[in-house]
Amino acid sequence: MSQSNAKKLPEAVFWDWDGTIADSYSFLNDAHNHTLVKLGFNAFEEDEYKAYFGKPRDVLYPTIYKEKHLEAMEIFQEYVFENAHNVQVLPHVKPVLEFFADRGIPMGIVSNKKANFIAEELRHTGLADFFQILIGAGEAQADKPSGAPLRLALERTSITTPPENIWYVGDTENDLACANDVGCPALFLKGHADTDALLQKYPPLISFDNYSQLREFLVAI
Repeated sequence: MSQSNAKKLPEAVFWDWDGTIADSYSFLNDAHNHTLVKLGFNAFEEDEYKAYFGKPRDVLYPTIYKEKHLEAMEIFQEYVFENAHNVQVLPHVKPVLEFFADRGIPMGIVSNKKANFIAEELRHTGLADFFQILIGAGEAQADKPSGAPLRLALERTSITTPPENIWYVGDTENDLACANDVGCPALFLKGHADTDALLQKYPPLISFDNYSQLREFLVAI
């Protein structure tokens, strides 16, 4: 775990969803494999999906499905809704959410996933009550890595505190770039092959390996 100096807790915290709260990599990999096979493509080879994980929808689907990308979206959406009950949350994330909630710190989700997908997954995981706002793909002028979705979340929650008092938690370059664009300190969940390069490019407030580490950091502030 590495960190910069943090003198106080934030006034609001926003989170990415897939890979940050939801342990959804395998679930999304399965959803895309189902869609690929349904459309006559080969399923992903082992770890091939990693190159696409977290990408904006307008980049992801045309890249994977070519001229069949619109049909792919419909098949993918159907699979996700029918199987949302299979999404699990990452270990020890709930105590961290409870830490902020117990202190009255508002939270929201800002994701490149469609909001209706996340809402269904929140319902199944029992985490919906932790979040006051949910911004999904296509709601802002641009998706992450732009800061537009995070700015929209701030507008809709009427949060006027300076960006340096707001944290954004994520696990990909899109998340770091989004926070950087808005001027918010980022908290980065490590685990990607390019982590070291990303930490140099977008130095976060803290980088952590798991949520037990993050909770230790929070308690010490």
